[in-house]
This record gives sequence, C-alpha cells and structure tokens, in this order.
Amino acid sequence: MGIPAAIAIDFGGTNIRAALVTAEGSLLHHVSTLTRVEEGVQAVVERMIDLAEQVITASGAGPEIPVGVVAPGPLDPDEGIVYFGPNLPGWRNVPLRAMLAERLGRRIVIGNDGNGAALGEVMFGAARGCRHLIHVMIGTGFGSGIISHGQLIEGYRGLGAEVGHLSVNPDGPRCHCGGIGCLEAYVSGWALARDGEALAHSGRSEAIRLAAAGGPVTAELVAEVAQAGDAAARSLFENAGRALAVGLAGLVNVFNPELIVIGGGVAQAGDLLLDPLRRWLPHYAITYIVDHVRILPSALGTDAGIYGAAARAFLVTGESPPGVVRLD
Repeated sequence: MGIPAAIAIDFGGTNIRAALVTAEGSLLHHVSTLTRVEEGVQAVVERMIDLAEQVITASGAGPEIPVGVVAPGPLDPDEGIVYFGPNLPGWRNVPLRAMLAERLGRRIVIGNDGNGAALGEVMFGAARGCRHLIHVMIGTGFGSGIISHGQLIEGYRGLGAEVGHLSVNPDGPRCHCGGIGCLEAYVSGWALARDGEALAHSGRSEAIRLAAAGGPVTAELVAEVAQAGDAAARSLFENAGRALAVGLAGLVNVFNPELIVIGGGVAQAGDLLLDPLRRWLPHYAITYIVDHVRILPSALGTDAGIYGAAARAFLVTGESPPGVVRLD
C-alpha cells in the first residue's frame, strides 16, 4: 500500500522549492526561497528545513508522510550524501539526508535532481507510461535522467547518467565540474550568461548590453533579447542547440529511447533551443534509431523538480507508476 502524499523539496543552485504532492499529482502548499549558496552548507540546509516545516504546518501532514529531496549531483541516493555540486560552492561530502532527518524526524528520500525529474515526467508529466526515456533539465546547471526498459539507470553508487558532463568538444571551455568541453559548459544558465556577457562586453550585441543596463547578464535576459530578434543572442541558442544535439545523439545511439523530454528554466526559451536541437540531431545520430525519437518539452515546467522529489519518495515507499521498476 503506497503513501497518499509526500513532502517534496527541490534543491537547486538558485532556488529551493517545497510542496506537498499527492499520489494523484496535486501540488499543494507551494513555498520557495533563494538558495544563497554563498552563505554556506548549514544555512542552505536550514532553509530546506524551514520550507519543509512550513509545508508540514500548512498541510497537517502526519509523521508517516516522508520527505523526498532532489539535489544536484553527484550524490549517493543510498547513503544520502551529496559528494559534490558543480554549482554549489563548498558542498563536498555533505550528509544531507542525516542532517534533514535529525531535524524533521521523518523518513528522508534523496536523489539526483535529473533522475528525479525523469521519474516525475513518467509519473505525472509528458512521459506517462514511457519505458524508454532520456530526460534533460537545463537550469543553472544541466541535470539528466535515463529510463530504459522501465528501469532508472543510476549506475554504481547512484552517480550515473550525468549527461551534462559528457564532453562534446575536447578543446572546449572548462566546466564547473573540472572537465573540458562538457555539454553543461555550452547548454546551461551559467554558460549562456557567460557567453551573453562576452557578447555585450565585446560590442557584438548592443541589445544585450542595453537590456542588462549595467546589471548582470543572465540566461533569461539573453533569451528575451534573442526572442526580440537580436542575431548575436540567437546565435548562442543555435550553438547551444547544436551542442545538445551532439551530446544527445550518443545517448540515442546507445539507449534507443522512444522519447526525449527537455525541461528546466533555460528550456523555457522553447523553439530557440528546440529548433536547432531537432535540426541537428539527425546529423549525429543513427538514422534508423533517431527517426523514431520524439522530442517534447516538459509538461511539468519549473515544478519538475518538486514532482521529481515526490516521485522518488513514492517509488521508494511503494507507489510505483505503471511501467517503472520500483526502487529498493
């Protein structure tokens, strides 16, 4: 017998979000705050606890209701330890599950944000019933999850499926993870902000410089300028979409998915990113495989992480959706 609901926490590099999610997919008592990672691990964990307690108070959730958490990886879902966060300065070997359990007094289920979002799309979103899925979540960083034959692919110690850290250019820029030419270094909020700022400072995009008005250049600002027609800003999304096609083509050839779902804040740029992805993917993947792959935007939008955290909790505690192997 599954649980009726889960308290879900989506912990990201920019925001922390929490809500109560029912097994039917209702999202209730949503609260959020800025992550502010620069204030240190303990301060961030305190914010997570505060949001969870707000949801518990508002919903009246009993002690049997678990807390599902998704966080940037690499992390060990069995031990509940965040080993390293490329966009989380100071996060090294943090025993996040133990820290939360001590204060909240509930069962805590922790998983990688990209893996969680893949489960969330299968349970609640665009991939319902899908048994062969590649999901990418492009926000501050680049999260991902792979489901093959209904089984979430996590690898040894749960550190697998880090699609964002596939190298798509051996001579490319250094990634926050320390690697060279990673997909995330081309397709992420921080990468687009970096490249947009370079365009503004070099004079190649007066539109970005004027839109920033002396403030920081963000991926959202670059997307707005690109939507307004600035050719230089649009070229950044063209390059990002092509890099995404290179990275995903290898996974298409290996896993033969039926569906690729694209989510996350940067993916809100829509066709700016998806059009070059769809155009370039057939150039890099095997024809007979890629011809049968559908590419869809996430149906869960910015709530994908929250649904993913809940989905992880439901699966671990026995509420498995059709076609997905239960996690032990």
